[in-house]
Amino acid sequence: LEFHYLAQRVKAPAPSPPSVQVALKLAAEKLKIPEGSYDLWDRYGKIEFPEDLQRAMHMAGAGDCVVLVKEHEHFIQLRLHEEKHKSTENRVSTLEAHLKNANTRFDDLVGAAREEIMNAVKRLEGRVDNEIKPVIDALIRDKNRLQKDVRNIEEIVGQLDLQEMKQIASDSAKLGNEVRDAVRKVNDMQSAWITDKAKLTEMCMQSQQDLHELQRYLQGKVDVCIEADGDLRREQQLCVERMQMVADDVRILGDEHHRLMRQCTGALEESEELRTLLGQVREDNEHLKSDHGNVKTRVHCLEGTALDVWEGFMPGVLYFQRFHRIAKGDDVQFSPDFQLATGRGFLAATGLVIGNNEGLAVADGPCRRFGTPGSNVCYFELEVEEVKSVPAGMGGLWVGVSLQSAQEIIKHPAKEFDGWLVGGNSKAMVCRSGTPADLPIDPDKVPETFAPGASDGTGITENIHEAIALLRTALPPRLKGEMREFGSQWSSQHLKKGDRIGVLWRCNRDAGARMRVSVNGDIVVTQQFSDAPTAQAVGFFTPVVRLAGSGKSVRILPGLTPPSRMLAD
Repeated sequence: LEFHYLAQRVKAPAPSPPSVQVALKLAAEKLKIPEGSYDLWDRYGKIEFPEDLQRAMHMAGAGDCVVLVKEHEHFIQLRLHEEKHKSTENRVSTLEAHLKNANTRFDDLVGAAREEIMNAVKRLEGRVDNEIKPVIDALIRDKNRLQKDVRNIEEIVGQLDLQEMKQIASDSAKLGNEVRDAVRKVNDMQSAWITDKAKLTEMCMQSQQDLHELQRYLQGKVDVCIEADGDLRREQQLCVERMQMVADDVRILGDEHHRLMRQCTGALEESEELRTLLGQVREDNEHLKSDHGNVKTRVHCLEGTALDVWEGFMPGVLYFQRFHRIAKGDDVQFSPDFQLATGRGFLAATGLVIGNNEGLAVADGPCRRFGTPGSNVCYFELEVEEVKSVPAGMGGLWVGVSLQSAQEIIKHPAKEFDGWLVGGNSKAMVCRSGTPADLPIDPDKVPETFAPGASDGTGITENIHEAIALLRTALPPRLKGEMREFGSQWSSQHLKKGDRIGVLWRCNRDAGARMRVSVNGDIVVTQQFSDAPTAQAVGFFTPVVRLAGSGKSVRILPGLTPPSRMLAD
């Protein structure tokens, strides 16, 4: 059962036999809502009786049964009131915090004002003590001195003679006339002085302006001299540095010259030894050429004998040793030896492999075949190097085989291939390669499944064209590629670091094929593929891995033979 409540989507096992009460309890446990506050609905109406639940499960078919959880109206109103109450509490808390901050700022401002007033009072007291008090003291001293002078004047006035004063008054009138004459003369002298002063001021201003111009001129000359001096110093420093660099270069060249002289002397001394060694190398090369010809003749004899003894034997086949460096997904990264593949794609990390090539890693050659013609199997092994934690149901990596080689997959614009894989979240997958309309099919080209180099005439048997016809009948060309999933018995999500995965592929004589997967020697699944071509229609298969879900990094292990329990029917 898949419960839908607001934005939540949770799953729970369906009760058997169907029971509405059990379903209600499951919904309450999964969604964390109180019992009795909701009803269950499907797309046909409310689920009140076991028959309604049975109807919903029957209409869902093989997929999950989607059940809508609808709350009662008063519980919805209660939840809305609770949310409004929480919002109001948050606003009140915010206002209290702002009020507290305002009080704190007011206290800080009052303290700052009090401190500023105290500083102003202290400055005022200091000014009174330092400026006003000395003035008042000086005024008091002047007052005392003035009173003393007044007393002295009173004493002097008391001692004056009136007759003498009159004589002094008459003399003062005369002196007044003389003073007026003197003042008139002084005024005449002052007017003449003002005129001369204006002329002198004008002359001084002109002289000062000339002096400023002369100062600016001299300042410009001084600045030019300073800049010239700086440029000269910089040029001098650059010259000194260049001379030092030239001296260093001369010294280095001298050392290099001495080293070359020693090397030339040693090379001349070793030339004779090299001539002798070159003669020995030539003799060894002739022996190696002779031995290579003998080995090549023996290999050709062995391959000819194998062709006579084993029908369908393909000489010159290079089996896989590592992952192909180009036939991969855009997110896949390899180790320097190309035996370790690591997937970093976002979609593949979520378990989604359909519609993209993330996590794709293809071997650089075909699997080694075991058995007899018409009843042979392909086998390869992988080792899990790194896993990551993912939610339940997201699955893990996929393993399988491809009918196309790595070179053929590279040539396809979308890197599609005809293949069969198992893994993920207990799934099996069939991949079909699409042929774009602008890429015509060459009827004379031999697919590389019949051995690398078969299109050049290497190892082509008499019935190769019949096998190609059977292959094109079983897998007819199509314009658009397809990736189709169906159920399986093995979930690769539970793999751990260090697990060894063995994959055995066998095409049946009549129809279909079978894939058997083992983990650490224990067979975990035997998957049948009914739409695979027969053994007479195919040749070699290429190992394929899709890194997805919990599977992050795997290592391919070449040159291994299948154990006996994997071969047992």
